[in-house]
Amino acid sequence: MKVIHRLVGYDKTTDRAKVRFDIADRFVGDVKRIAKVPDDDPEAVWSYPLTPEQVRKMAKLIGAEFDLGKSEFFLEAFSGSNPQDRAERRSG
Repeated sequence: MKVIHRLVGYDKTTDRAKVRFDIADRFVGDVKRIAKVPDDDPEAVWSYPLTPEQVRKMAKLIGAEFDLGKSEFFLEAFSGSNPQDRAERRSG
């Protein structure tokens, strides 16, 4: 199973995902360091809440531009083997 990592921002009022950015494999090591992923999760498969500073660093690293606004951001992992997930990545 391939793991796809994303920077995901959720609206603080509705808890609905507002923005999401796939993280290219070449950035995953740096992103894991920024998010302070512990050694006991080497594939970073859990969800990690991010501070605004961590979000800014990740956004700069992956070339994403957006307003932090009223969102809470997380580093999240998704299965790359799910056809619906692949369709979402193409359309998102």
